[in-house]
Parts: sequence; structure tokens; C-alpha cells
Amino acid sequence: MMQHVKEPTHVRGHILDVVITRDTVGTVSNVVVTDPELSVSLGSISKDHNAVIFNAKASKPAPVRKTVTFRKLRAISIETFKQDNTDRNTI
Repeated sequence: MMQHVKEPTHVRGHILDVVITRDTVGTVSNVVVTDPELSVSLGSISKDHNAVIFNAKASKPAPVRKTVTFRKLRAISIETFKQDNTDRNTI
């Protein structure tokens, strides 16, 4: 496990916001802790921790192909269907 945030994210000097990955190679890059510059309507800053911005590499897994066979319901033979079910139950 690797923690990618290396500097304090809380105004009191603690790391509260984390980015953790399983590996150390290239999954997360360009981690930046920055002031989000949020303010209340009176103009004073209202925050207790900074924002963590980073790039993450993610890939979509390849789709799993599955062959499905089925009977045409209008062309089904009841006797063959019964026999197939009997054969399956004895396995």
C-alpha cells in the first residue's frame, strides 16, 4: 500500500485527506495539496483543510464474452424438454 499525500492537508499540520493505492508504479501522479480558496459571504476564509488534486490512471476491464444457448419457445418439443430436464437432474 502506498500513501501518495506527503504534506499536511489540515490547517493544524495533520494529513487528514489521503490517496492510497496498492502499487507504487504510475497509478497516481501529480499529487498537489492546495488551498481551495473557499470563503463565506462576508469575505473571510471558512476552511479547515486543503484540497488534494491528483491524476489517476484507470483502465476499463475487457468485456467477458459468454456464449448463451436457448430454445426457440415456439418450436419447443415438450417431450425433448422433459427428457433434457430429467437428464440434467441425474447428473
